[in-house]
Amino acid sequence: MAEIRGTIAEIRFRNEENGYTIATIETDLQPYTVVGVFPPVGEGGYVYCSGNFVEHARYGRQLKADTVRIEQPDTIYGILRFLGSGMIKGIGEKRAAAIVEKFGKDTFTVIENTPSRLTEIKGISPKAAASIAEAYGEVKSASDAMSFLMGHGISSGLALKIYNEYGKATVATVSYNPYRLTEDVSGVGFLTADRIASGLGISPTSDFRIRAALIYTLTEAAERSGNTLLPRKDLAESTATLLKTDCAELIDRNIDDLILARKLRPVEYDDEEAVMTAALYKAESRSAVKLCRMAESANRALPDCTEEIAEFERIENVTFHSEQREAISSAISSGVSVITGGPGTGKTTIVRCILRILTAHGLTVKLMAPTGRAAKRLSESTGEDASTIHRALLADEDDETILGADAVIVDEFSMVDVTLLSMLLNKLRDEAKLVIVGDADQLPSVGAGNVLADIINSGVVPVARLTRIYRQDERSNIVVNAHRINRGELPDLRAGGDFFFIHSDGAADTAKKTVELVTERLPAFLGCSPQKIQVLCPMKGGEAGCVNLNKLLRTRLLGRPTEEVTVGEYAFAAGDKVMHVVNNYNLVWTKDYREGKGVFNGDMGTVTEVSRQSGEIRVAFEDGRSAAYTGEDKTQLMPAYAITVHKSQGSEYEGVVIPLCGNMPLIMTRNLLYTAITRAKNLVVIVGAEDTVRRMVRNDYIQKRFSKLGDFLTDAEHKMSLLYSQNDENDD
Repeated sequence: MAEIRGTIAEIRFRNEENGYTIATIETDLQPYTVVGVFPPVGEGGYVYCSGNFVEHARYGRQLKADTVRIEQPDTIYGILRFLGSGMIKGIGEKRAAAIVEKFGKDTFTVIENTPSRLTEIKGISPKAAASIAEAYGEVKSASDAMSFLMGHGISSGLALKIYNEYGKATVATVSYNPYRLTEDVSGVGFLTADRIASGLGISPTSDFRIRAALIYTLTEAAERSGNTLLPRKDLAESTATLLKTDCAELIDRNIDDLILARKLRPVEYDDEEAVMTAALYKAESRSAVKLCRMAESANRALPDCTEEIAEFERIENVTFHSEQREAISSAISSGVSVITGGPGTGKTTIVRCILRILTAHGLTVKLMAPTGRAAKRLSESTGEDASTIHRALLADEDDETILGADAVIVDEFSMVDVTLLSMLLNKLRDEAKLVIVGDADQLPSVGAGNVLADIINSGVVPVARLTRIYRQDERSNIVVNAHRINRGELPDLRAGGDFFFIHSDGAADTAKKTVELVTERLPAFLGCSPQKIQVLCPMKGGEAGCVNLNKLLRTRLLGRPTEEVTVGEYAFAAGDKVMHVVNNYNLVWTKDYREGKGVFNGDMGTVTEVSRQSGEIRVAFEDGRSAAYTGEDKTQLMPAYAITVHKSQGSEYEGVVIPLCGNMPLIMTRNLLYTAITRAKNLVVIVGAEDTVRRMVRNDYIQKRFSKLGDFLTDAEHKMSLLYSQNDENDD
């Protein structure tokens, strides 16, 4: 670890949003190039930097700083440079020289403690002196706050983020209640706040700590397990385990206090008391009411569409089965409807027919899907524009009904979580039609809730279940085997055509054969690049998990890149296949000379350029957009040569390789295998042991999710029915 102190001679690059800076620092010995996150500072500022020296291929030796803080220089020259740097409003170079000439090394003491003495200098009025003292105080508070936060183990980047939130009140706010950070600053979780609190000597039984732990437990249950609620006793037990403190009465009292403050909401679930966060309660309850309003809104039915369906069949040379015709008719005549079925059951053709009939009657229709890949596939299959739900929501943020279409068709609805559902419904008119299309047998959404299943099981809206394989797809062994698996039958592992099984002995052999398939055999077989072939893993860990396979595949495909940018445990270079893994509504992208904002969870692309000097990573996404990643945004990227099956939802790939090994019943399930196989467009290859496939097909375990949407739907429908009954009686 190296340490230097000196004056900033030149700022060569600075990102004001995240503080990432490249600067030349003059010290008593020599100038140094320093790269890292700097607090608000300008040229002439005096700083302390600590980190490690690295040798850059292009830019030479530089200090990669872990810590940078502003300090007061202790030499006349340093004081003069600091004051004249422009950092302190009201002081330029001439005024700085006059102040230093008058007060010398006591300059900072005078400004901080007796600023009225600045009026002894010609041209400085009492008002100007007070302004100078205030500006100096802001600079000093930033330095003190950054030092305070980094002294408690917070990274410089996150410390700057916290300071930007609280400003001069940072130290006071964090010292009084560090758990407030979990609510106000993204990137600060309970464990980080708890570490700070421990260092500050805050009691382990503090109400602040217990309340933060309760919120954290509910949030983790939503993010990790998809639960929108927890039974009260489960919440109390999990929170006590997290706190490692026997404080059952305090936990119970704080649950009640949070309910009174309306930060938590009590609900009944399976005849016992349960608790939800206010945000998820609002999302589920309001979504239920809106769906019922849309389902009941009058004057939505179109004339009988039997002839129009027949006309579509003649033009497209298809013959619909009776269940498919019923699905089309239901969607045309209902406010909200669901079409669910596995691969090859004709969902895409049905959507095209619905779209054609609705537009023929003069209705405006928007097509959407949760991910960019799914939206692109929907657009290609219908010949019409389709967008992600997120992008549609961002189209015009000032308009309360930005999705003012007459009808909205959403594909791959199994991926939609309750938060996204709420955002979508909030932008739809009550009179609009909503057609929900998805496969109810796939894995549920990564986010909280059990949206598609809850809507289907509620019985509130009509549901068309497609079971018959559409005849054009009967030759596909991917489709046939997917349906066999879904019925609990073993797939034909020797089917050939577009479905293959390769035996492997153990995890190491599975990983080796997977890498050979992706890098050598399948590109030649399919006539495509390795980037088009996706490895889908049940798990992240292990030799055949996606973490290790990403390393092996990257080494084979990229070799040793000459320039890389390291972000946490990952390194990125030009040519890397990557996925964006959170919703970032503010990340700027460009496409065809247009600029927009918003990159979302599941968006995949290729790194086109990296700069080790600035740390920037540029990614070209599959839909033609390009975005530059700097600062904390870079942590939202992960390698995507191999991804988990959960991350693949809503996507379709040219070829899919599924490495199967291990025996974890909670993970190695039938619907996980079914979901993985149905992601393939032209080829599936399973690598593993037949016994593993057999166990997965027999394992129909589905982890229960606690959710309230279904109950809210039936309650809303019941209340609406009572209201209509009362209105009818009044009319009589």
